[in-house]
Amino acid sequence: MNSRHLTQLTTVALTLWCLLLAACTPSPPIGQQDPVTETSQTNAINQMLKRAKTLSSPESEKLLIEASSLLLEQSKTAKAKRILSTINPANLDDSSKARLVLALSKVAIAEGDYPLAEELLTTDKLGLITASNHLDTELLNEISLLRAQTWELTGNFLAAARERIFVSPMLAEVEIAEQNHEQIWSDLVNVPVETLEQLSKTVAVPEIQGWLELAWVYKGLQDDLDRQLDALNSWQQRYPAHPAATNLPGALKVVQELSANRPTQVAILLPMQGKYRLAAEAILNGFMTAHFRNRPSSPESKQDLTIRVYDTHDVNQFSQIYQRAVSEGADIILGPLQKENLRTLTQSPDELPITTIALNQELGNAETPHNLYQFGLSPEDDAVQVADHARKYNFSRAAVLYQDNPWWSRAYAAFTKQWMTAEGEITSAASFESQDKMANAIKQMLLVHQSELRAQQLKRMIGKDFEFQPRRRQDIDFIFLIASPEQARQIRPLLDFYYAQDIPVIAGSQIYSGEPSPQNDRDLNGIEFCDIPWLLEKPDALHTAMYKAWPKADHRYFRLNAMGVDAYRLQSRLQLLTQIPDAGLFGATGNLTVGLDKRVHRELSWAVIKKGRPQLLPKIVDTEVMESTPVIPRAQGRYAPTSQNTPTAEASDREKAHGKPS
Repeated sequence: MNSRHLTQLTTVALTLWCLLLAACTPSPPIGQQDPVTETSQTNAINQMLKRAKTLSSPESEKLLIEASSLLLEQSKTAKAKRILSTINPANLDDSSKARLVLALSKVAIAEGDYPLAEELLTTDKLGLITASNHLDTELLNEISLLRAQTWELTGNFLAAARERIFVSPMLAEVEIAEQNHEQIWSDLVNVPVETLEQLSKTVAVPEIQGWLELAWVYKGLQDDLDRQLDALNSWQQRYPAHPAATNLPGALKVVQELSANRPTQVAILLPMQGKYRLAAEAILNGFMTAHFRNRPSSPESKQDLTIRVYDTHDVNQFSQIYQRAVSEGADIILGPLQKENLRTLTQSPDELPITTIALNQELGNAETPHNLYQFGLSPEDDAVQVADHARKYNFSRAAVLYQDNPWWSRAYAAFTKQWMTAEGEITSAASFESQDKMANAIKQMLLVHQSELRAQQLKRMIGKDFEFQPRRRQDIDFIFLIASPEQARQIRPLLDFYYAQDIPVIAGSQIYSGEPSPQNDRDLNGIEFCDIPWLLEKPDALHTAMYKAWPKADHRYFRLNAMGVDAYRLQSRLQLLTQIPDAGLFGATGNLTVGLDKRVHRELSWAVIKKGRPQLLPKIVDTEVMESTPVIPRAQGRYAPTSQNTPTAEASDREKAHGKPS
């Protein structure tokens, strides 16, 4: 028996032995690996490695790749990487070369080096593209799915969606095919609505075009339920054989139910007098702008919304006002705004008579009435996303600088919790009570004062003066700055002065006033920060209508205007967000989802200050990717357009889908 056959038999025997051991032992608790299975796999891997030393090339390399793949399944990335680094791709056949690239790509992904994984999977750096001409379908599918996953990790959702659409007809395993189908939709709803609209009119591949149009119907018409339902019905008639028509995304199935269940009367509970009056007016202005922008204008329209506003400035009268709104026929309540009034609801021993969306949030995890939802613009939202954003840069060591007050302390606490959960380290934190204490706080955070003290001690010891350059601590990957625009404009130059000019600074929305001010904000250049799409992204028609109606609106209340817009959206789409948690509402204050805690969570946009102006950090959108030749050529997909999709009819139907005259 030759060595090659012996190797194959040994590998098969070891694999069967592992499977036999796994089958004969009880399943471990969820989230834990069965120690018996892990031990048997470890033994099998060790046997493979020993055996590989006795074999010649290329059998030795093949066994090393197989062992590395098993190590990756056990999350033993470093060991797998060491083994893979010893393999020369030139010695491998096409199939083994592809498996080597897959393993190396998984190592890169595990280490957070997504650009390297993308390079390995999309170029001929290690010969993958050349080898792909001779690979079987199963291996080609694995490459495509990992490539799509890599693009998702880098934010290139359009490329990922295209790859998944391309591979979907070749997926034979039902579970994998269903997961891929769901992920296509998830990728497309992450694509900007303008891009979806543009591509849905220009892409010539019917299956891809159908997906793009469907995603546009979902995102582009979210403020007009009647138009959205009409467009969805039109889409289904034009694409009856499309994969998404036979398996409609869950979010769109719920959209079809919304018409019968949407509110007909909404009560808005806001303090229209007193110290919160201006904030309440800003929210109400945003709500009414959204309402009138989308109000049915023809007698044939299916439904209109009755709006009643109740003044809740007197907290002693809140309970009576709430009950009055209920008795006067409200289907849903928006409000209250004041914390005192919200606390009245959260502490209620009884269930609320109707669904209520509070326009504020109460801290803590106390149990609340099941139909009470909380929607607010809290500092915790910003802090959590700063932590997530920093991890995308592979930062692990953070310093935090903030003003010592309850609001900013909440942001610091939320960041700490999220950062530690992600196994990050806070190497330094400092706070300041007032602006004249900023410099000392920064020196403390950077340990510059310790460097100065050591120099003074050394001078006393040797009895001589000498030139000295203070140094800052070196264990900081980035600084999380929690400060107002006025404070941040002073802090950034101080950071530069104290030798921290090369440390990235990341902030929340607190540092941005809401209105571009190049002259004042030039000292903030280079700072990345998160804020609501209403302030950072290209103004849409609703945004334009808002400031046309209130041209003298105070920029300090722009975020509350946006909150009013999203309050309008939430009252009609709450059923969607509660039934499909990942559905998302693409709002003015962020991408909105509702968690199990009944809180509305917001995914914010990101920008960087350049020349004193915020510039949106772009989401990766390569519009050419939808028309480009597949990286790995294979047979065409299963979808074929119906006969009604002639070029003329196709163009006309696209116009109908977008609510335009044909």
